[in-house]
Amino acid sequence: MCFIRRLFLAIALLSVHQLSLAEALPEKLEFNLVMKLIDEGQYYESLLARSELELAKSDKLLVDGLKDFSVNLIALAQYVKPSEVIAEEINDDHRLSLVLNKTLSDFGFSGEKSEAVEARISAAKLLLEQIRLSKRVDVASKFFDIKLSDLKFSLDNEAIATAYVKYNKTQERNDLKQVSDVELLEAEFEYQKVRAQRYKSETMQRVTRARFAESLSRPDELPDEVILPDFKFTERKRPGFDELLKLALSNNLQIRAQQQLIEAASHELAASRKKNGSVLSTEFELTEYSNDAPSKNNWRASLKYSVPLYENDADKAVTARARAEWQKQNAKLMHVKSEIRQQVLEVWQEIYVLKARQDIDKVAEDYRELYQDRSRAYYEMEYRTDLGDSFVRVSEARLEKFKNNFNLALAWMKLSMLTGMTLEEYLLQ
Repeated sequence: MCFIRRLFLAIALLSVHQLSLAEALPEKLEFNLVMKLIDEGQYYESLLARSELELAKSDKLLVDGLKDFSVNLIALAQYVKPSEVIAEEINDDHRLSLVLNKTLSDFGFSGEKSEAVEARISAAKLLLEQIRLSKRVDVASKFFDIKLSDLKFSLDNEAIATAYVKYNKTQERNDLKQVSDVELLEAEFEYQKVRAQRYKSETMQRVTRARFAESLSRPDELPDEVILPDFKFTERKRPGFDELLKLALSNNLQIRAQQQLIEAASHELAASRKKNGSVLSTEFELTEYSNDAPSKNNWRASLKYSVPLYENDADKAVTARARAEWQKQNAKLMHVKSEIRQQVLEVWQEIYVLKARQDIDKVAEDYRELYQDRSRAYYEMEYRTDLGDSFVRVSEARLEKFKNNFNLALAWMKLSMLTGMTLEEYLLQ
């Protein structure tokens, strides 16, 4: 088993090396391409999950070997005292035997072990798929964060320009003794605050790109620009909660994987009860002797049926442990279902709130744009000088709108993940 584990680790490391040789990301990165990269599974979480799947498959080799042939070469060197009825006294009685043994039937033990392994393999496959769906949501969130950081930087650029103009004008008026030093310091303070925020948003542009690149296992490939998806799916009508919950409880990958682990534990429990049961086997032995005698056989073939008459404490402990494991996996299923029910409710309610927020963002954007138009007209008439502020307010409204759209898109992706599907598969229902 140690060799097998080392082999799978080597395969995983080779996959990581191949990942590093993959085609470089384009400077303008589209959302659909990112999702395609996730589906290809070239990232660390997927590689680890696949190695766990291969380890589960390796257990099948062990189970298949329970009823396989065993071939042994047995050398026996012995010194004996011959029986008194034998005329010639020969003390050396060595032998060399080739023994072939095969279990014909263990009356269900190996079958139960095999079923347990198959169930664990199924669970590993389901968890691998769950990792893919979870990774889609995680990477999408980091993808949207890049766009938000760019929008925030543009907003802060506008804000710092506006704050500087205010500070500069206040300084001129202070020189003319039209405003006090307190007002000048207040204007400078506001400018310095916006300036610090601008530095922070500039830093976040690099940070969000680095987080995204790391999530794809491509730490050296920071995208220059991200192309947003079509958000029309966010306009989809929210499903009924009871219908959604029923779908999630029947199709959620974590629940299905846990059900498979319960089945595996059930078969292990059955196997523990048959571990020391009746066994039917056959054996063939071919032997060469150092001391030939008429009573010795050069070969023999036998059919053996053994029945245990006593179950010791070690056997009872194996059964007790298997029963405890089955109970633990059942408790885990209850916990997983509880978490899924809560997550479905929270995401379902989140979509309701975010869709309502869309109306607010639309009105806010319209209001800010109209206010900007009015400020521009006043500015041209030299009636008011808040044109710079109005530009900032429009950018703020657009930033909030994008943020809400991103959160709504992520909520729909979480909803599809909870039902065991990708967003594309869920929308095709």
